[in-house]
Amino acid sequence: MKRFLYVASVLGLCLGLVLAGCGRKKAASSDEAITNANAMETTQEKVDYLIKQAEAFYDSKQYTDAVESAKYILRNLEEDSEQAKEILAKAQKELGSVVGDAMKDLKKGFEDLGK
Repeated sequence: MKRFLYVASVLGLCLGLVLAGCGRKKAASSDEAITNANAMETTQEKVDYLIKQAEAFYDSKQYTDAVESAKYILRNLEEDSEQAKEILAKAQKELGSVVGDAMKDLKKGFEDLGK
């Protein structure tokens, strides 16, 4: 009887994890993330979800999507969100670096053409 209860408990826990998932998947874009967030009930749920999405975008080097998600939070949900401000600053800094690197490469390419 104890074994049955143990097995039933483990199966119930596993089923619960499968049905609930171990967290939401990263959205493909900031537009998708914002659409998903708008379907949520509370502002806090929306903010929490979009913060996680913005972090995921940042971690996967999708800096524009990270910026857009953070800006949406600050404009529409929670203008004082420190997390959104931090993500926005980090992502904008990375975007600046990417643009700067691209400009250096372009300049080098023009210099190489002149040789």
